[in-house]
Amino acid sequence: MERDQREPPPHTSSNGYFVPDVTYLDPGNRRMRIVTIGAGFSGIMYAYRFQNELENVEHVIYEKNGDIGGTWLENRYPNCAFPSHSYVYNFALNPYWSELYSSSDSIWKYLDRVCRVWDLRKYMQFNCRVIEATWNEGLGKWMLKVEQTYSDESTCVLEDECDVLIQATGMLNNPKLPEIQGLGSFKGRVVHTAQWPDEFNAAEWTGKKIVIVGAGSSSLQATPGMQPYAKELHVFIRSKSWLASVQPNYGVIQGSQEEQESFARDHAKLVSQARVYEAGANRVWKALFKDSPEQEAFRSRFQQIMRDELEDETLVKGLVPDFAVGCRRTSPGRAFMQALKKPNVFPHFTALAKVRETSVIGADGSEIADIDAIVLATGFDTTYLPRFNVVGMNGISLRAKFTPNPDSYLGIGVPVLIYFIVTFGPTFPVLTGSVTASISAVADYAIQMIKKIQAEDLLSVCPRQDITDQFNEHCQTMLHGTVWEDHCNSWYKRPSDGRITAVWPGSALHFQEVVRHPRWEDFHIKSRNKLNSDINADIAPYMNVDNLDLAFYDYDRFPLRKEAAPTPSQAREQTLRPRPEAVERNGGP
Repeated sequence: MERDQREPPPHTSSNGYFVPDVTYLDPGNRRMRIVTIGAGFSGIMYAYRFQNELENVEHVIYEKNGDIGGTWLENRYPNCAFPSHSYVYNFALNPYWSELYSSSDSIWKYLDRVCRVWDLRKYMQFNCRVIEATWNEGLGKWMLKVEQTYSDESTCVLEDECDVLIQATGMLNNPKLPEIQGLGSFKGRVVHTAQWPDEFNAAEWTGKKIVIVGAGSSSLQATPGMQPYAKELHVFIRSKSWLASVQPNYGVIQGSQEEQESFARDHAKLVSQARVYEAGANRVWKALFKDSPEQEAFRSRFQQIMRDELEDETLVKGLVPDFAVGCRRTSPGRAFMQALKKPNVFPHFTALAKVRETSVIGADGSEIADIDAIVLATGFDTTYLPRFNVVGMNGISLRAKFTPNPDSYLGIGVPVLIYFIVTFGPTFPVLTGSVTASISAVADYAIQMIKKIQAEDLLSVCPRQDITDQFNEHCQTMLHGTVWEDHCNSWYKRPSDGRITAVWPGSALHFQEVVRHPRWEDFHIKSRNKLNSDINADIAPYMNVDNLDLAFYDYDRFPLRKEAAPTPSQAREQTLRPRPEAVERNGGP
C-alpha cells in the first residue's frame, strides 16, 4: 500500500533532508488523483486515454450537465449540424455516419456509443459544477469545491482534492447574452441557441412572428430551420460574414446501408476517407495571410459564390464583407442565403437596440410589432476568463493572470498554475487545421507529464513566466499580416484593441509537433526531495524480483573478431610510428 505522502518519509535527517522511498521510473511511486472538468468531447478523450495508458491513477470527471456531450448536448437548435468526420476520435472512427454533415444529436449519439463501448461513464459525476480550485503549496494538491445539484433542484457543496487538474470545459458552451435595453420586459419567449428547450419546436413556431438576433454560425443554421414554419422571421444582421455555397450534405450522396457496411468491413478504407477530410482541414494555413495568392483566390471565389446565390443587390450590399476571408468564422451558408430570399423572411442590416413588451426596435429606428418570440443567436463568451475561481501559486488567480492579456504557455498551460492543463486555452489552434487531432496531442502531452510526476515523485511542475512571455511575443509577431488583423468583429481577437487571442501562430500540424514532447526546460520543476535529481530513486527493489533482468545495461553488439597477431617487427613499427595529429602539429615526422 502506498504511504500517505503527508506523513514524514523514511530516511529523514535531523535538518529535514529526506530520501524518498521510491523506485526509479516506477508509476507505483505515486498514486495520483486526476480531476477533469467537463465531460464533452475533450473530457471523453481523456477518460479513454487515461484508462488505457496510465497506471496507478484515480480519474474523476466533474460535469455540470446531467449527461455527457458538452456542446453537443447543449446546442439543439434547428438544423444544428457539423462535419461528421471532423468530430470523431482516432481510436473510434465511425463507419455508420448517415450524412457527411451530421446533426448535433447524431454527434451526441456517437459520443454516447464511445462511452458505452469503453465504459467511460464510470469516471464521471454529473450535475457537479466546480466552483473553486485552489492550489495548496504545502500539500502539493488542488483543493476543490464542487456544487452538486440533486433531482429536486437542491444543492450542496462538496470538497475534493487532486494532484492534477485538467480544464476541458471547451470554448463554445457559455452563452453570451447581449445587453439589449428592455430585453427582460419582453412578454413572449426568449431563447438562446445554446440553451434550446426541447419543447420549443416547429409546433411552437408555426404561424408565429419571430425575431432572430445575429448572423453567426448558429443563426445560419437556425434561420432556414425555422423559416418554413414561421409566419414572419425577422433577422437582425449587425456584422457581415463570408458564406460558402455548399449543397446539402456537401453535394455528396453518402450513407447508404451498403456503404456503411463497406466501411465497417474495410478499416483501411475508413481510415483513408478520414485522412481526406483531415488533410483538407490542415491545408488552410497559407490562405490565412492577407496578401497570399491563396487568400486572393479564396476571396474572389467567395465573392462570386455569394453574388450568384443572393441575386438581390440589397442582400449583397448587406452581407458581402470587405475584409479577408477567415477574419471571422467562415461557415456553409447556402441554406441561409436561400432563406433570406423567402417572402416570410425579413433581413434587417442593423443591431437590435431595444425590446418592449411585444415589439423590438432596431438601431436604425425601425420597429417591429406583435413579436411572439426572440431567438438569441449571439454566440458565446470567449474571453477566456474562468467561470469559477482558480487560485494558483502565491495566491494569484487565473482571472488576475488573464488580465489584461490572456497569455498562455503553448495554449495548454499557465504560469503560477501547477499541474494544470487546459484544453482550448488562448492560442489553441481552433481554426488552422484539425481540432480533434490537436486535442489528442494535448492528451499525449498530459500523459507524458503525469508519467514524469509519478516516475520522479515531483512536487510541482509549472510553466516559466519568461518562456511564456517569449512565446506570446512570438505569437503576436508571427500573426502579423494574417487575416485576423483585418477590420472585422471576431471572437478570435479582443474587441478593445484587436489583440489576437484565439489563434495558434501556425498550422494545427505545427502545434502538434511543438507539443509532441514536453520541453522540460520551459518549466519550474521541484522534487519532493531537495536534491531534485534521479539519485533520489533507488534501484535496489529490483534485486528482490526473480523475473526481472538484473543486467539490463547495454553491451557492445559486435563481438571482438579473431585477428592474426602482429609480428615483432610490425609491432615495433606501430609503436614508433607517430600519430597523425602529431605529424600535423609538428609539421612532419
